[in-house]
Amino acid sequence: MQKQVFFVLLLILSLSAAAMAAPQRIVSLAPSITENLFALGVGDRVVGVTSWCDYPEEAKTKTVVGDALSLNLEVLLSLEPDLVVGDSTLVQGHLETLESFGIPTFVVSPSTIAEVQHSLIELGEAVGEPKKGEELAAAMAARLAELTGSVQRSFKPRVWLEVWNDPFMTAGPGSFMHELVELAGGENIAADAGSPWPVFSEEVVIERDPQVIILTNYNLTEALNRPAWQGTSALQNGHVYEVNADLYARSTPRILDAVEGLIAILDGIEP
Repeated sequence: MQKQVFFVLLLILSLSAAAMAAPQRIVSLAPSITENLFALGVGDRVVGVTSWCDYPEEAKTKTVVGDALSLNLEVLLSLEPDLVVGDSTLVQGHLETLESFGIPTFVVSPSTIAEVQHSLIELGEAVGEPKKGEELAAAMAARLAELTGSVQRSFKPRVWLEVWNDPFMTAGPGSFMHELVELAGGENIAADAGSPWPVFSEEVVIERDPQVIILTNYNLTEALNRPAWQGTSALQNGHVYEVNADLYARSTPRILDAVEGLIAILDGIEP
C-alpha cells in the first residue's frame, strides 16, 4: 500500500514538474508565430504580440510590444515572459538583447513549406505541446499532397507575382511565394532570379509576357491602368488577381490556402 501511494505521489510530482516546465507567459514577435501558437492551442498563454499580429481575431486583444522594427522593451519586460519567440530574419538583435536579460528565447526561420511543418513540431515542443505540433505538421503534409495531386494541367502558365510596385519587386527562388507558384503548377517568370526578393524592370516583365499577374500589395486599380502593360497576355485576357498577402507570406498552415487559391486561378488559364 505504501509503495502504491509513493508511486502515485511520484507521478503527480512528475506531471506537475512537466506542467511547470511548459512556458505560461509567451511573447510572440511575428504574426506567423502568433498564428502558429494559437494553432497549437496555447493562445491563452500568449501575453504579448506585435502590432502586425491580427490573426486569429483573439490575437488583437493581446498587449502590443511593438513590431519587428521597433520593439518596446519596457512593455515587453513588464509582461514578465518566460518565453519570447521570434523570427531570426526579423528580430535577431532583439532576441540577443532579451537573452542578456535572462529571458528564454526561441527562434524559428522556415523558408519552405517543409520547414514550416518542421517548425510547427519544434515550436510545439518548446511550448509543451509536442503532440499537437506533430499533428499540425502531418495535417499540412496530407493536405499539400492532396492539393498538388489535383493539378492536372499539361502546361504551366507564366506567372508574375508582384510583391511591391515601386520598384517592381517579385518573389524568386528561396521564397515561399516562388514555391507556391511551382506547387500550383505555374511557371514563375522570376525563377532565374538570384535572390528571394528580386527587383525587375518594367521592360523585363513585359518582355516575359506573364499570362497571370498576382498582386499582394492591394494595388489592383493601379496595375490594371499601366499603359505599358496593356499588351501583356494577363491584361489582354483579364487574368490579374489581387490576393490576401497574409496567406502568401506567413509561414503557417494557412499558406496552403494560398496554394489552393492559386491552383484554382491557374486552372482557368488557357494555353
